[in-house]
Amino acid sequence: MKKLLLFIFILSGALALAACTEEENNGEVIDFSQTFVQKTKIRVWIDDENGEYMAAVIEEFNKVYPNIIVEHQHMGSVDARERLKTFGPSGNGADVFQFPHDHLAQAILEDLVLPLPGATKATLEERAHELGLSIATVSYDDVNKSFDPESPNAVERLYAVPMSIESIGLFYNTDLIDVPATTFEDIFAEAAIWNAALAADESGRTNAEAGLFYLATSSHWADSYFMQPIYSAFGFYPFGPNLNDPTAVGFVNAVPALEWMLSDLKPATTGNGSHNSISGGASFEEGSIPYIIGGPWNHEAYQDAGLNYQVAPFPSINVDGVDTPTQTFAGAIMAAVYKYSDNTEDAIKFVEFLNSDVAMELQYEYKGKLPALKTELLDGIEGVADDALLLQMAEQLNSSIPMPTIPEVTYYWGPGETMIIDVWNNGKDPAEAAADAEASYLARIGLAG
Repeated sequence: MKKLLLFIFILSGALALAACTEEENNGEVIDFSQTFVQKTKIRVWIDDENGEYMAAVIEEFNKVYPNIIVEHQHMGSVDARERLKTFGPSGNGADVFQFPHDHLAQAILEDLVLPLPGATKATLEERAHELGLSIATVSYDDVNKSFDPESPNAVERLYAVPMSIESIGLFYNTDLIDVPATTFEDIFAEAAIWNAALAADESGRTNAEAGLFYLATSSHWADSYFMQPIYSAFGFYPFGPNLNDPTAVGFVNAVPALEWMLSDLKPATTGNGSHNSISGGASFEEGSIPYIIGGPWNHEAYQDAGLNYQVAPFPSINVDGVDTPTQTFAGAIMAAVYKYSDNTEDAIKFVEFLNSDVAMELQYEYKGKLPALKTELLDGIEGVADDALLLQMAEQLNSSIPMPTIPEVTYYWGPGETMIIDVWNNGKDPAEAAADAEASYLARIGLAG
């Protein structure tokens, strides 16, 4: 009997608690509803070493989703994919992870990425920058492991949320240049005068002899990422016009660009020197030369050096008498949901939140990166409208093309670099160099299976 009475007492108390989540206390209504809601937890891997940026993002996220606990672990974006392959299956990986655009195809092949739902894609189509969205959207046949849109089971899906977007541009020292050149022909005409002038160090050498050429690159002249705008003017796009044909890079189409590099670009930028003989980054940072081809990753060093500079759109090239625009590659940093997360629903909410105005504003505030939002939405991000350098990058992106994301792009860079080096340094015939590069690419993908 005592046991029965005890059971009835406990049951009555439980029912009362379940039925009444609000209680009056001296006229004050106390809401207990959140107290008894089960909290869930997700782990995110974002490149944020000191954690301040992510702490701010999580605080804002929890204002919308107070019952989702977010644990941030710093992880370099280029390391996340490899680490997830190891730690994901054991349950010690991330529910959300960040990576650069060129890791996406490999992450899909490695079965790491959860395709995002149609509702998420619809939201991003209203907000995300078209290039970033294009890079994050992939046609994939998971039966045949093929990225060919014509493959029998290919389905186009959104696999990630673009967070920031970037490209290269023409940086110029405003103490040396008033109005930036808009064509390479103008640059070469001005370079002929500059390169032949005596250097400011009073050594008696010309600027060219001192290695202070008018135009430099922050990388080197055989870097295919940096050379893509030149290729584009001559009609060469790796993997075909849609950048997605893995059967051939199409190096043969680069021959006219290689000939132009040898006859026009090399004399103005390295003279008789090799493709990497000039330390352009240091010279521009010191204020010793007017122009350099660079990217947003260069801003910190140039600003720390106290340099007065701006960024202009990439110049056009006269091709067969026609002033031809150039197109740089656009890249993006993205966040995706781990396919085998135990809590995909909350992970999707978090990556969607990363595209919100508040999260993008925090990314700009703490990281200084260009939000991957449509141009007209950038005005809603405090500070961006006053950031001339970021707006100049946004202007460059208006004419950029998405960098190829097919897995075979991994095997493009090596042969592409060797091709330019053979022409630039060794005087190899451009057609022969292009044929050798194509053969090298085909051999590499053959060995890769």
